[in-house]
Amino acid sequence: MAPSDWTAKRSSDFYFRLTTAAGLTTIYFFLGYRFFPFQLPVLDTVLDRLVFTLRWQVCGAFVIIMALHWVINIREKNDCAANPLDKRGVEITQLARNILQNTIEQYLFHFVAQMVLCTYLTSETMKVIPLLVVLFVVARVVFKVCYEIDPMMRVYGFSTTFLPTVVTWVYCLYCFVFYGAGFGLGN
Repeated sequence: MAPSDWTAKRSSDFYFRLTTAAGLTTIYFFLGYRFFPFQLPVLDTVLDRLVFTLRWQVCGAFVIIMALHWVINIREKNDCAANPLDKRGVEITQLARNILQNTIEQYLFHFVAQMVLCTYLTSETMKVIPLLVVLFVVARVVFKVCYEIDPMMRVYGFSTTFLPTVVTWVYCLYCFVFYGAGFGLGN
């Protein structure tokens, strides 16, 4: 296979995976929003919505703890990996550290976006928050598993985490521009 053929195939595979992830995410939100499995509490104030959203973030933070635990396990099982300055240990833990770093980065964007989003949502539309959190957790697990199989396959988990966060940020920016920073505050 010529280098240009390989690049074209890799690009084609990337866009297929990205499109698949985007399509499945859209279906997930359509079905999840429509058939959400439990009744949400009444969240009439911005403070209620912030607390509710903050409480859901523990699930997303748990993924970071799992990724950190994976790095720790590798370090415990290998003497050279236990020493973070040993170059052989760096190589042994590289995949786990890549996953941990990306998960922390994605969680930061995910977390802040939801904190802002919940201030613009109504009590009835707050079911978006649990849907986003559950998707984040599942997508991060998919990211790890696919990354271990083939680094190019990590696109499924990455885009399933990243795209909803980007959409959330775009919606928040839209609300900020059209409703203002004071929306829903005071009387």
